[in-house]
Amino acid sequence: MPDETPTDPAATDPFWAPVRRRHPDVDIVLLPPESPEQPTSEEPAPEATEPVDPAELEELAGDLVSALWRAAVGDTDPTEREQRWVQDRVQTTWTHETGDPVDPATAQAVVRRLDDVLEQAGYDVLAPPDGLPRVQAGKPDGLSRAEVLLLVVPEAGRLVLRHRSGAWPVAP
Repeated sequence: MPDETPTDPAATDPFWAPVRRRHPDVDIVLLPPESPEQPTSEEPAPEATEPVDPAELEELAGDLVSALWRAAVGDTDPTEREQRWVQDRVQTTWTHETGDPVDPATAQAVVRRLDDVLEQAGYDVLAPPDGLPRVQAGKPDGLSRAEVLLLVVPEAGRLVLRHRSGAWPVAP
């Protein structure tokens, strides 16, 4: 027979106490919460780096987005390009919109191509199998992480590629 003293966690737990009362023939054992896993190797904190020239960082980000765009969609030019600073990071967004629906198989092929390129470049890649075709990726860059997002909206014929650089100290 299970212990029904107030020290028994199952007797005092708001969920398990009614279960125990309704089913006295069932043994309920509550395990202590798991302690978080300790990292096997501690990654060193990013060290401060020399300040970089903002124009150089913008150029590098633009070149990277251009290469990723070519890998994903080939020679198709974007209909809109935007580059701006968001806090201490460069965000570059290229968009192509036709207004005509895109075949879902074509959208998935674009996602797979960029997924492969990003994995080969050392990014941690996530390409969810459901929802809109998309790739999300990131890797260490500067003092934080660089992030890439490719989103395809097949119904609208819209493709968005966004790269956000890692944080870098910039020269004044």
